[in-house]
Formats: sequence, structure tokens, C-alpha cells
Amino acid sequence: MLRCFQRGWLFKLSALAAAVLLSVTIFAGCGRNQSDNDTAEPVKVGLLVPYTGVFASCGENITRGAELYLDQIGWHAGGRDIKLIKEDTEMNGQVGLQKARRLVESDQADILTGIVSSTVAYALRDYVVSNEIPLIIANAGAADLTREKGSPYIFRISFANGQYEYPEGIYAYDKLNFRKIVALAPDYAAGHEKADGFMAGFEAAGGEIVQEIYPQLGTSDYGPFLTQIKDADAVWVHFSGNDSIAFIKQYDEYGLKEKIPLLTSGDCVDESSLPAQGDAALGIISALHYSAALDTAENKEFVSAYIDEYGEEPNMFAEQGYVAARVIAAGLEAVRGDLTDTDRLLSEIRKVEFAAPRGPFEFDPQTQNVIFNTYIRRVEKKDAKIVNSVIETIPDIKDQWTPAR
Repeated sequence: MLRCFQRGWLFKLSALAAAVLLSVTIFAGCGRNQSDNDTAEPVKVGLLVPYTGVFASCGENITRGAELYLDQIGWHAGGRDIKLIKEDTEMNGQVGLQKARRLVESDQADILTGIVSSTVAYALRDYVVSNEIPLIIANAGAADLTREKGSPYIFRISFANGQYEYPEGIYAYDKLNFRKIVALAPDYAAGHEKADGFMAGFEAAGGEIVQEIYPQLGTSDYGPFLTQIKDADAVWVHFSGNDSIAFIKQYDEYGLKEKIPLLTSGDCVDESSLPAQGDAALGIISALHYSAALDTAENKEFVSAYIDEYGEEPNMFAEQGYVAARVIAAGLEAVRGDLTDTDRLLSEIRKVEFAAPRGPFEFDPQTQNVIFNTYIRRVEKKDAKIVNSVIETIPDIKDQWTPAR
């Protein structure tokens, strides 16, 4: 069961809207005694993201997206106020675990969200499960967390590593007619899982991976790796944050862009990186579950609100923070703010569906991993602005999806 809360309900008793406190059932938990006449405490949501290091921008954008949605609902859902408590994971598994403990044991957080790094996500897994704390992953694609290491307490609104890369591999073979590809990604959990997803799709379609290269995460000089690239029809890469900016610019500077077409995960040419990548990113084809250029009412509304608030377009991380906050709020609404029955809360979160900026949003009820549209995108310049234009939509992609070919 979740830790208990000081609870009370404020009801309108007359046309004059006079209010009185009603007594509530006392719940014992975590050493806190409850008073019969206490009002309900805010729901505390612990946000664990990196605010320092190579992926600091990812953490900041997730935070912005979450706060934008909470602003829109007045920081209130299911009759309860919502309090967001932020902690910096520093992209370190042990640091992330320490911060999660602080949020749960000291700050009394009811729900955890955020998590950019798959390494951090794996480090938190056993702690959140043993302490029965709902975790709504806003980014980390650590695939096993919704596979072999899945749990009723773990939901993911972003992607499983390989989820959109697998159909991209098939697209590269079927539609782009590539037959031999070099795969290149950073040497950490997400880099390998994403590369594995793309390579599995490409090979399943009939293609050949002729080389795999794995630089260290945070590499600044990719020259030694670029000079290793063998002759191939294309190069596929995954990088994110500052790494993606450095790699894309250096790939162009080394003259490879004109010789070997570049395919990437969507993270690599995310809107957060495009301004710094500039023309070096033009022509790159990627796959992702979101693009700020999506022509839907929900996305236009989101983009407009985000620009009004922050003065720039949103990116995948901002959208994921926004969606994570909406999922949490929807769960609170469904249980009317009553967090005493954890199983009921988890059941209601599992059923959440809505039209998100990315398109239709729902969870796979078996894995609690998101189902989404995968968008094949090309980096183009429109009205002097660099954007990810959607050139094909592959609907209803689950983790470990296989196509009817």
C-alpha cells in the first residue's frame, strides 16, 4: 500500500458554499499519525532527472513539459493539490537511487517520475518495486523494465529502447533500399539497446550490418571513430543531448555526409539539438514517436502553449514530461485523489488513454509500456527554419512489434 496521507474532503453544504471538514478514516503508515480533522495533504510527485552533465538539457525539458501541464490544470487533480519535488540524478545510477530514497523516505513522495538514463532506471527498479512506489518513466527506454523486469509499479510513457528503431530498420531496407549499414552508438545501456533494435529490424528485413562502433558516452572528438567507418550504403547512429550535436557536426565536417547517407534515432536530431546542428543535420532521416511539426490540433495547441511559456518550440523530452504529468493527473482523477488503495491506482493508470501531442496515447496492458505511432522524419528547412518533417507514419507500435510484411 502507498504511504498514508492526512486526508479530508471539503464539501459544499449550502448555496452560500460554506464548507466544513469531515472526519476521515485514520491510516497508519511510515510512522506518521493522522488526525481525524486534518485536510488532505498535497500529492507529492518526485521528479528525478539530470540537471547537470551531458543530458542536463533533457532533464530541463522534461521538467518544463511537466510544469506546463500542471500549470494548465492549476496543480490540482482528483480533489488534491500536486507538489513537484525535483532531484538531480547526475546521470548516475547510485546517485539516482540515493535521490529516490530521499524523495520517498524523507520527502514522503507518493509517485516518482522522470528518469532520463536507462542506467539510472535499472538502478531504481528493485527499490520502487519493494517499496510499492508507482514509477512513471518519462524517458529512459531501459527495455527490460517493461519486459523480464516488469512490475505493476512501473509504467513508461516514452518508449522502450528499440521500439521505434526496429520499424526504422525495416523502413531502411524496404523503402530506402539500403542493404549494408554501419551502426554506431554510445557504449552504455541505451546505446546498445537502441542499436540492437535497429539492427534486428534491418536484418529481419534482409539487410546486413557490416560494422558496429561504440564510442564512450560523452565523447567530444569522434574523429577516431569516423575514420573507422567501412564502406556501406548508409550509417545509422544513436546519440542524444550534447553528444548528438558534436557527432552530427563532425560527421559533416569530415565530409561523410555527402558520401554515406546518415540515419539516426529521433533523439539524435531532436528539436532541442537542431538549432546547434544547423545545416549539418539537413537530409537526415530519423524515427521517433514525436515531431514538433506534427499537423494535429493537439500538437498545435501544445506547441503554441509551450512557445508562449518558454519562448521556443518543444522537443521530444518536453512532450514526454507533459504526457507523464497528464498520466499522473488522470490517475489521480480516476481515484478521486484517494491513494490508500495502491492496486486501484495502478489499475486506473493502466487504463489511461487520450489524444496526446504525439497522437493516440495508451499503455499496453500486459507490459505497461506505451503504444504509439512511429514517425519517419526528414530534417528539412522550411521558411528558414530547420524542422523534422514527417514523411511516413507507422501506427500502433508496441515494444517487440513485428509487421505484417
